[in-house]
This record gives sequence, C-alpha cells and structure tokens, in this order.
Amino acid sequence: MFPDTTRRRLSPVLLALSVPVGGSFAAESDEPAPHRHPHQMEEVVITADPLGTIESHLAAPVSVLDAEQLRNRSKRSIGETVGQVPGVNVSDFGASVGRPVIRGLGGARVRVLEGGIGTMDVSTLSPDHGVAVEPIFAEQIEIFRGPATLLYGSGASGGLVNVVNRRIPRTRPDTVTGELYAHYDTVSDGWLGAWQAELPLGEHFALHADGLRRDNGDIDIPGFASVSPEPDERRGTLANSDTETDNYAVGASWIGARGFLGFNVSHLANDYGVPGGHHHHEEDDHDDDQGHDDDHDDDHALEADEDGTRIALQQTRFDVEAEIALGALGIDRARTRWAYSDYMHDEIEGDGAVGTAFSNEEIEGRVELVHRPLGAWDGVVGLQYGDRTFAAVGEEAFVPPAAQDSIAVFVFEKADYGQVHLDAGVRYEQQDARDRTRGRDRSHELFSVSGGIGYAYRPGWSLGLAVTRSERAPSIEELFAGGPHLATNTFEIGDPDLGEETSTNIDLSWRKEGGRYHFEATVFYNDIDDFVYLASNDRNGDGIADRVEPDFASSGLVVDEDDALLLLDQRQRDARFWGFELAAGTTLFDDARGRLDLNAWSDYVDAELSGGEQVPRIPPLRFGLGSRWMRGPLVLGFEVIRVTDVESPAALETRTDGYTMVNLDAAWTYRAGQPGEVELFARATNLADQTARRHASFVKDRAPLPGIGAVVGARVRF
Repeated sequence: MFPDTTRRRLSPVLLALSVPVGGSFAAESDEPAPHRHPHQMEEVVITADPLGTIESHLAAPVSVLDAEQLRNRSKRSIGETVGQVPGVNVSDFGASVGRPVIRGLGGARVRVLEGGIGTMDVSTLSPDHGVAVEPIFAEQIEIFRGPATLLYGSGASGGLVNVVNRRIPRTRPDTVTGELYAHYDTVSDGWLGAWQAELPLGEHFALHADGLRRDNGDIDIPGFASVSPEPDERRGTLANSDTETDNYAVGASWIGARGFLGFNVSHLANDYGVPGGHHHHEEDDHDDDQGHDDDHDDDHALEADEDGTRIALQQTRFDVEAEIALGALGIDRARTRWAYSDYMHDEIEGDGAVGTAFSNEEIEGRVELVHRPLGAWDGVVGLQYGDRTFAAVGEEAFVPPAAQDSIAVFVFEKADYGQVHLDAGVRYEQQDARDRTRGRDRSHELFSVSGGIGYAYRPGWSLGLAVTRSERAPSIEELFAGGPHLATNTFEIGDPDLGEETSTNIDLSWRKEGGRYHFEATVFYNDIDDFVYLASNDRNGDGIADRVEPDFASSGLVVDEDDALLLLDQRQRDARFWGFELAAGTTLFDDARGRLDLNAWSDYVDAELSGGEQVPRIPPLRFGLGSRWMRGPLVLGFEVIRVTDVESPAALETRTDGYTMVNLDAAWTYRAGQPGEVELFARATNLADQTARRHASFVKDRAPLPGIGAVVGARVRF
C-alpha cells in the first residue's frame, strides 16, 4: 500500500499508539492547568476566527495554547514555542531563529500573525531571518493546520500561527494589574526579564505597557557543531549563537458600552549571531545583476572571520483596532484592525562591516462586518488590504527591490442543525508584485473556497470533515530572486512567469472530549497543483548538481568545488502531502493523592513530487509521552519526545539521525487572592544530553539543538 520508505518511517508509530488513550488535544503542551477539573470541557474562543468560534466547534483542525499552557514552553522563538503541537515543527537557524513548519510546509506558506495582522518582517525571505514577534507576551496562541487562505490571504496556504496579546486593551480593568517575569537559562548563561501592566484611566480609558530584555550567550551543545568537524573546531559550544533582545510597547483604548477604539506602538530590537557560517569567496568588486554597487572592500565583504555573521534587526510597529456593536442595517457588529511597520535589519560580517541591508515598509488592514443571523446561519463579510515595499542592498541581495500589494474580499458562514455543524466560505484576492529594478510586473487573481461539516453523534464524541480549495500567488523571492543566497549556500534564480499554486486539502477528524479521557485523531491529504520549489541544475550534463561562485550572474561558470554555491532555480510541479496527527491522554487519579495525568501524541507527514521524488526538508515521524502530577501548589511534569531517523532523504539532502528528548519541570505557586500569585519554576531539558538536529533546518549539519540545560525563574502576578 505504501512505498518502502514510507513503511520504514511509519513503523515506530506502533509504539506511540500502544499508549493508553486519553488527554485533550487542546492541552498539547502536555501540561493541564492545575485548577482545571479533568472532566470539564473548556471552551476556548478562536480570535482569528471572525465569528469567535469555540475551538471544539470547528471542522477545520485548530489548536489553542492558552497562557497557562504556554508557561512551560520555550521562549526563544515562536517556532520553538509551538513546535511540539502535533503537525507543527520548526525550521531553525540556531537558537535565535525558529519559524513554524506546518504539515511539512514552511516559509511563505505559513503566516505568522500578531493579533490577526502579519508580523511584516522578512522572515519568509531567508531561514536565518528572525520572526518579529515575542511569544512571552502571548495570552493565547492559535494554530491553524492546513490552508487558512480563506481568512488571511494566499500566503497561508500551509497554515497560520496567530499570537494573541493584550497590547491593545479590549476591556477596562478595575484596578492596576500586571505581571513580572524573570528566568536564568544555564545552557546559554543567559537571562530574560519581562513585565507588563494595565491600569484604568477614568471611566472609559485603559492603558497597557510592557517590556522585555533578553541577553543570552552562545549555547552549550553535547559535542561538535559540525557533523564533520574541522580540526580546530571548538567542542561543546555553538559559536555565534548569542542573542540580545529589547522589546517595548505602549497602548491605550477608549472602551464604551458598544465597543472600543485602541492603538499600540511597539519597538523590537534583536541582535543575534548566525551560527554555521556563511559560505564566502573572494571576488572583485562589481555591479551585480540587480544593479547594486558593491563598493565595500573585498577582504571583509566576502571573507567572514571567526566571529561570524550577525543580524541587527529593528522594527517599529503601529497598530489601531476598533469594534462597535451596530444593530442596524442587518449588521450585528463591525470591527477593523490596521498596522503599519517600518522594518530593517543589517547583516554584519565578522569584522563589523555591513554586508547586506534589508528594509521592509508595510501596511496591512482588514474590515469585518458580522451580519445578524439569517435563519440558522451566522456569518461575516470582510475586506483585507496589504501594501509592501521591500529592498535589499549588498552581497546577499539575491532579491531585487520589489513592491507587492493585494486586496481581497471574503465571506464566511456557519450554521448548526441539531447535532450537525456546517461552515462554508469563499475568498477572492487580487495580488500584484513588481520588480522595481527591471520593471517586471506580475498579477495574480486568486480564488479560494472551503466547506466543513461536524457531526456530534453522541455527547462528547464528534466526527469532522473539512475540504478546502485554495490558491497561492508566488512570493517575491520565488518570482524575482537572482543571486547568491549565502545563508543557505545557494545561488537562487526566480521565475517571474510562475503561476498560482492550487491546493486541494481534505481533513478527517475524530474527537472525544469531556469525561475521564480525551483524544483527537486527524488524517489529512493535500494535493497541490503547480507546487513551487527550488530545484538543482545540471547544465554541464555531468550528472552532478551544479556549483557556482557568487559572480555566476556575470560569469556563467559552473565550478568543480564541493563547498561552492549550489545552483537552484524555481520550478513548478504537482505534489501531494498526506499524514496524520494524534493526541490522547487520561487522568489516572484525582483524589487526596493529587491528580495525575498521562498523555501521548504523534504526527507524521509524507510529501512527494510528481514522479516520486521526495520534497526536501520534510520533518520525520515524531511521538511523545508525558505525565503531570498536581497537588495543591505543587506541579511536577515529565515528558519524552522521540524524533525518528531520516534514512531516505530527498535528492542532495543528507540523512538525519533521530534523537530522544527527556525533559522535567516543576512549579510551586503561592496564591494571595485574585489575581495575585507568586510562582517559582524550574525546567530541565535534554537530560540525556543528546546531539539533536532538525531535518527541516538548513543548518542541521552545522548547528545542533542545545544540550542538557535548565531554566529557573519566577513569575509574579498582581
């Protein structure tokens, strides 16, 4: 039934399925909150759904991590924070950069949002670019697995991650409330401090402010960073993996009986090292193919010294949000949110010279009108607009200055007929992209439609089917790239004639909620026509993938050097993805001994291009087992996560060894009224001190995950 490689990758899942069934899929952090009763069904509202649907009442696969579930998650990056949700992996570039990969799809196909608006950075352009959002301020993170293009645009054809925070107050607090947080991380000899506060101003106003400071050194690793280390490579440390971060925000809202109007201003500064090193060669100064004048010195422009490359990132962002209850003209309520971002980052070579400077000025907004019920149907009509101006100057400016704008309208409806839930929607989007150097323009008209049905055939038990047909326009790097991409050691060539991707996605789910045990099982199939991917070349016909120097655009020469840049171009071919996500758990006891929960989870994705070739960087089969004991103010947790080997990788990829992560955590909480509390916590990670490399990472052979370490800290709420 399956190819041999698929059977080999699936065989370890039998171990995961042999664990007793139970546990809520919503509690994928493997840490139910101490105050929740295991037999209660918690209602979690999805803010990224314009209708505010309850999590358990959606046909599409959605997961929510609330504030208490997020407490024991890694705060290094948004990818690390959500990377253990079934179906979600991480494409990391060292400890400071981690972008979510959903069901094997990443990059521009997975949108990361803050409050329903994109992060408006350049993280999709290159895997060493960080995502401009800090998960530590999140009160909830929502993960849509599968196409979410209907609500948030063609860039979300693989899924989306929405970070929900309180930077724009939506309710007025009765008194001053806030939170202080600090931790020390042994694996990087680093610390993090953060705070946030809200206070009422008069009868209708509320003010919010927050701040964060992170200072991490190079992370400790079990052995050598490289799979094949050089004789002088240092053991036990991932060089150039340190991070310094500052993030501050202030917001205010006017809040009335019928709605609110609020704004927020935030600033992020992130200075981090890029481990693994760029591949650089000496060459003469030249005017490159994109019209940028390389006027800096050869020795430092193309020869990184042992200090390595660093990225100095800055973003200033302005957000405005409003909602009002109308109750007229058939409209129940209206809301809108708009954001403007001024983003830039410099890629700094080892001697301090700026090798490449990136800038991105962007505005994005949406308007939603929720109509009054039409029979059994509730729904929303919306409009979304985006405008982006991008530029890069320097040696890694492999994408020319470009502009992109889009406008879209969408309709989403849902209804309940007894035990049957229905939802349906449609979206039309017009997107234009322009190469501002060569004057090339590309326009795409995108149409997406979705439908779902859920059947609650008995209390707590339900079946779901969701079908989505979505179209994605190529990104600006897929259309217009043309130069050396040193972060991935490649020379990339875009294709301005690329057409739209068309994805037909089917999800089948079976869920059990409430009672003593919980579970959810989802199987998905995604058939993508004209899938855009980077392909290697063999222009000289020697049967070996071509390697070139950074000046290939002018020289056209293929070189016989194993460490030269791999020549890649953007192509389209049909592809298919399929896989599953499982989560289960049970409460073993809840009595005078305390409460003990067990849970297990697993996920898998298989992806092939037409013709049978494997899609590159597909995460392997994973499964995990965890337990959590709670009694009074004390909580103790344990988890084991197994990531299997990748023995049959895609063409030109190297195999990746599997690894086992063993983690422990403990917390003690003193409660002094509501909401006052003091929490002391400790987390121990990678207790087996295993060398772990993620197959989805471009630098997996040069930058492993951290070794054994601990995080100790405190949280104070008032």
